[in-house]
Amino acid sequence: MTRLYFRLLVPLLILLPVGAPPSQAQQSKRHKATSAETTTVSGLLIRGSAMNMALRTRAGQFEFTTTARTRVALKINTRLLRRLKGGVLSFNVHSSKQVLTYQVPKGPVTGTVALRGPRNVPNALATARREKWISERGLRLAFGQPVMPGQLPTSDDPRFIGTWNPAANPRTLTIGATAYEISLKKGGQTTALLYGLITAADCRPFLNRATIIGKRRGEVIVADELHVEPLGDQVALDDPKLPRYLFIGDSISENYSRGLRDALRGKFNVHHPPTNCGPSGKGKRNIVEWLGGYKQPRRGWDVISFNFGHWDAGNDRTTYQSNIEAVINELKKTNAKLIWVTTCPVPAGFPPAGNLTARGKAPRRTAGVMRKYLNPWAVEVIARHPEITVCDQWRFVKNREDDLFKDWWKGKNVHFRGKPAAALGRHLATHVLKVTSE
Repeated sequence: MTRLYFRLLVPLLILLPVGAPPSQAQQSKRHKATSAETTTVSGLLIRGSAMNMALRTRAGQFEFTTTARTRVALKINTRLLRRLKGGVLSFNVHSSKQVLTYQVPKGPVTGTVALRGPRNVPNALATARREKWISERGLRLAFGQPVMPGQLPTSDDPRFIGTWNPAANPRTLTIGATAYEISLKKGGQTTALLYGLITAADCRPFLNRATIIGKRRGEVIVADELHVEPLGDQVALDDPKLPRYLFIGDSISENYSRGLRDALRGKFNVHHPPTNCGPSGKGKRNIVEWLGGYKQPRRGWDVISFNFGHWDAGNDRTTYQSNIEAVINELKKTNAKLIWVTTCPVPAGFPPAGNLTARGKAPRRTAGVMRKYLNPWAVEVIARHPEITVCDQWRFVKNREDDLFKDWWKGKNVHFRGKPAAALGRHLATHVLKVTSE
């Protein structure tokens, strides 16, 4: 039996009605009801006080235990399933040179697609019969386990279950005598749970994000399910003699990544979270995982730059600012030098930005939306934190509207390529070197 122990450092708060305190019988009844409820917690695996492991979230650290009956799954983006060849699943960690590999057991693979409730069954069945296609959303794969009987979804059991074939192009899920294409051919992306590839013993502090689904037993969550997301090792390729720099941003940061890294080569260990950081709400939810075990030797951050903007182009001021404040609250705990990066413009090929909506939301991706709304809203937040410096990439692009960024300004694509992208990276690198030399 494999067991992991994670200490709960945050008290469980139960809201009680105003008046006399509950009786012992009432407390007992409430405890039984609470302990029977399914609890889900997601966070970063780090070392803690018990068994040197803990699950850290923005709310604190939580204790849980796994048993021989706990189902453990590797959670990955379904696009990575294309890399399953020769009995090995391998993929590069996002924004890193690291490559992770997992040995796949031989034999048939059971694929299950769980629909979101019985009401979705009729449409999913009709699509499957008409197009011989099933969406990958809700996909679970069981490797090295007995094959389950195939079935089409019903209102009582809204699941497709069949034999999954990764070698087919496109991949298929065979149910009975019919092979259905299983993909995201209608767009988007999603994750899959892969059972039978890892165990609870494979969890490593700072290298995995995890989701626990189980029931409370006092202050401990007994896990029925443990879903593990690989993050890569932030220090695996570091030069221990150099300071560490983390840059947080969406696909624009990926555009200028090469220029930034080239300019700081030999001066910093440069890192990016293993994902497109997307909107400010995603930053608020995931900042703890992105920062990793910064209190541990060699894992601290000397400089952190951050930006959220393009994905928030339809957000409202209150939510946007609140999300940024939540991110800053976590960033300050690292004691790193902090840099806010203003959001680059939306080029003139987009329609001009209008007024806020009736609900106070910005007019989405439109020319001028950053100048009129998102950047001023962000500056109001940053002004409350004078220790945070500002790298004005918006102004950098605007000032070169007639030369380096001339063609970009005429287009309808917010992303950067070639020399403009490299210049953005060098501009940020110059700011990083400036704040660290002062």
